[in-house]
Amino acid sequence: MDEAEATARLVSDLHWQIDQMRPRGIKNRAGNPYVPSYYKRGLESAIERGGAAVADYVRRYVHNPPSDGYKKLEIANALDLACEALVADADKPYAFLFTDADREQAHTRLAHHLAAIEARNAAFKEREETSLAKIRAEGAPRRRNELDDGLSSQYRQ
Repeated sequence: MDEAEATARLVSDLHWQIDQMRPRGIKNRAGNPYVPSYYKRGLESAIERGGAAVADYVRRYVHNPPSDGYKKLEIANALDLACEALVADADKPYAFLFTDADREQAHTRLAHHLAAIEARNAAFKEREETSLAKIRAEGAPRRRNELDDGLSSQYRQ
C-alpha cells in the first residue's frame, strides 16, 4: 500500500470515528450531542493540503496535551473514537505513517486515561453493589400493593 492509499484509509477511519460520536451519545457541556467542529475543520484542511498533512495533523493531537474533545471521549468511555487509538494500533494499514515514538505516546496517553475510566467504572459498580445489598437487607416491595401502602403511610404521618 502506498502513502496515498494509506492516507485515504486513515481519513476513512477518522471520519468513521467522527460519525460514531452521535450514536454513541458523546455530549458537550450543555448535554447536547458533541460535534467536534474545530477538529473536523482542521482535518478537512489537512486533507486539502494532501501528502503527509493528515498524518501530521493527527500526530499533533497525539503529542499535544489532551484536547477538550479527548476529555469528552474519556468521560463517555469512548476512547476508541480518539485518533490516538488509530495511531496506537500497529496493525492498521497506515501504521507506517506514524513512528514508534508516535505509537508509544498514543499508548501512554490511552493507558493513563483508560486507568481513569476503569477506576470510574469500579466506583460505579461498588455504588451499585452497595445499593443492591441495602435493598436485599431491608427488603424491597414485592407487589405494587405493598409499595402503595408504604407510600400512603408516609404521607399520613
